[in-house]
Amino acid sequence: MKLHSIQYLRALAALAVVGLHASKRVEDQLPEAALPLFQLGHAGVDLFFVISGFIIWFIGRGSQQDPATFLMRRVLRIAPMYWGATLVWLLMVQATGAGWISITPEHVIQSLTFIPHFNPTFPERIWPVLIPGWTLNYEMFFYLVFASMLILPERQRLLGIVSVMMGLVSLGMVTFPSSALAQAYTSPMLLEFAAGCLVAELWFRAQGGPLRNVLMIGLGVSLFAIYGPDVAENDHWSRALFFGIPAALVLSGVVGLGTAIPAMPRLEQLGDASYAIYLFHVILLAPAERVWSMLPALHGSQSGFVFIAVYLAMTCVIGVWIFERVETPMQRSLGKLVSFSKGKQAYEK
Repeated sequence: MKLHSIQYLRALAALAVVGLHASKRVEDQLPEAALPLFQLGHAGVDLFFVISGFIIWFIGRGSQQDPATFLMRRVLRIAPMYWGATLVWLLMVQATGAGWISITPEHVIQSLTFIPHFNPTFPERIWPVLIPGWTLNYEMFFYLVFASMLILPERQRLLGIVSVMMGLVSLGMVTFPSSALAQAYTSPMLLEFAAGCLVAELWFRAQGGPLRNVLMIGLGVSLFAIYGPDVAENDHWSRALFFGIPAALVLSGVVGLGTAIPAMPRLEQLGDASYAIYLFHVILLAPAERVWSMLPALHGSQSGFVFIAVYLAMTCVIGVWIFERVETPMQRSLGKLVSFSKGKQAYEK
């Protein structure tokens, strides 16, 4: 079963992040009143986290998979594309001679193995080589937590996930960890995954009527608009409260409305390609910015909107192409490999 409305939200989350990063390149060419709107793009990540919690609980609620199989499937879903995007980024850095970017073997290894660590170029940030990959460190940790819950009876799994996440965040509140690993794994943003699981369980039990779901969406959007522009990017508590809670409300309302939301094939296509768009948009940003800098006649007080619109369109087209021509065939091949491996193990037994 595929919830099409989830794909709409994934598309909007990805486009929000892309729009944010594009706006930062042309801030001086945008009206000041527009900047807080683009700042809301940070919430795209928090929406992704809540959606991830929903999807994993949606597909794994009654799963009989063993933890190792679940983790293998998630790694194969996430890692190959991320590794490929990281390789492309490394090659581009080398080709352009970006000497100000520090790349070390340890940095690359930790990045590719999803180990949170301080970035050598930006020492105060817990960023991998490909910066958007910082979110995947959280994703992989959530998968690990969920996998560990598969050993529990089904009725205890949700309580287990929520308890683990709340326990880790509470630990961080009293220990004030200094290491990158401990900071990441006690971050309040972990609660967004738990919130997504809770939204999914609510959807299973009581989807609610149109009025309730419209009100949920309205409340979530209102909270985004009121508090979102003041949320600091690196303040994980404010993100969890003022991005995470509104994201959970919007998600709950959207999935609750279900088929009452009109079909939007193009937006769904972008949702399908959202992972490719998210991973590769930063790689595309540098050359796009360079081309824009070579066209000074187009620059003006509000011309930044043109750059953002063109960049969004370009990123969507290339992201969809990568999804259809690279990601989808690769996932099919990996799926066959997993199926063959499982069949071989069953035969040997």
